[in-house]
Amino acid sequence: MKLHIILSAVAVFFIGTLAQNPESGERLPFQTKAKDACVMSPTGQGEIRLKIECKNQGKSYTCEFAGKPSYCRAYNRDKKGFWKKLSEDLSKVTNPCDAQVIKHSLCPKAPSQSQLRQVHGSPQSDTSKAESNAQAPQKTTTKKPPVTKKPAAPKKLVEEPENPKAMKIAKERCWWYFQKFCSYMIEIFIS
Repeated sequence: MKLHIILSAVAVFFIGTLAQNPESGERLPFQTKAKDACVMSPTGQGEIRLKIECKNQGKSYTCEFAGKPSYCRAYNRDKKGFWKKLSEDLSKVTNPCDAQVIKHSLCPKAPSQSQLRQVHGSPQSDTSKAESNAQAPQKTTTKKPPVTKKPAAPKKLVEEPENPKAMKIAKERCWWYFQKFCSYMIEIFIS
């Protein structure tokens, strides 16, 4: 009887956990600053793939991002809230597929693995291609990599030679981790 109750509780727990998992193909709609109707769909376990599809007046575009948001505490606490906040963040941009990296506002200090990096982006549909071809040609710029300064080598501290008598007593009486400290203290008391 007790075993049956325990197994039932475990089954309910796992079913509830699976039901809350947004990686199961949930589609989250949002609207960009340019009034594009978009839908984002997170999929996968571990490395999450986020597909974004947007449409507006005959133009459509899609892009796909990948990353490991599990490195972010906010994602681990509330996955559904994480994706909702991300959709709010993306609604503040004109075109979410222009970004190479999506940094989540809930995880500003999370490691770079948690950021979603673009792995696939498609051009806009035929009608928007004609519009983009009519526009002025884009200016090409060459970006120079930022100059990074090498950290200065740490200054070596001049150590005074240890008192052999104090070191011998420290080795006999103190735990190995504290031997230098003990030697220093013994040297103070000896002098």
